[in-house]
Amino acid sequence: MNRNHLKIIAVLTMIIDHVGAFLVGNNVIMRLIGRLAFPIFAFFIAEGWRYTKSRKKYVLTLLVFALISQIPYVLLHNWWNFNILFTFLISILCIYLIEGYNLNPTLNMVWLVVTGLFLVLSQMFGVVDYGLLGVLLVVAFYFIKDQKVRLAIGAAILCVMSLRDFAISGYVLRGFTQFVSLISIGLLAFYNGEKGKTNLKWLFYITYPTHLLIIYIITLFV
Repeated sequence: MNRNHLKIIAVLTMIIDHVGAFLVGNNVIMRLIGRLAFPIFAFFIAEGWRYTKSRKKYVLTLLVFALISQIPYVLLHNWWNFNILFTFLISILCIYLIEGYNLNPTLNMVWLVVTGLFLVLSQMFGVVDYGLLGVLLVVAFYFIKDQKVRLAIGAAILCVMSLRDFAISGYVLRGFTQFVSLISIGLLAFYNGEKGKTNLKWLFYITYPTHLLIIYIITLFV
């Protein structure tokens, strides 16, 4: 299974999730399917940061689309919520600070503490999508080199995330949905490291804000 296959799965399950959330009355099956998307995106954000030819361009692209996406995202959510691209930007910031720690230990430690405190607060108030554990997943995918260990740690983080939701929600549907995300670890285990014949670099960047805007427009007429 190459990168294109996994990205298409992630994009399709993301769309299904959001349609289920905003257009079909929080449809149970669609929300369960949607749990597959985030871990796959997290994996390829880490891979993208590792292999990109220009890290400045990579961050700039994420930032531009994060800002563009924030408009339809806020229309569907609340003004104080930040979309998933900001989660990925914070993840990259953490990776950058950890990688450059030896160059400026004091300053980087201060920024890591500030970032960590922000993530803890965001976890409490739901400001950033997936919060602290979502960021930790991207960081783990980046720093752990061995594929099997990487996926095992990723599965452990998703388990903690799932148990947290279960503890908050109890014996109701929401408490169980996040456990489905573990299936994505199985899909990533089949990743062969190849890109695929077609360049789908912009697939997620363009689809993310576009599908949110389309869903919002549809909600105006439903």
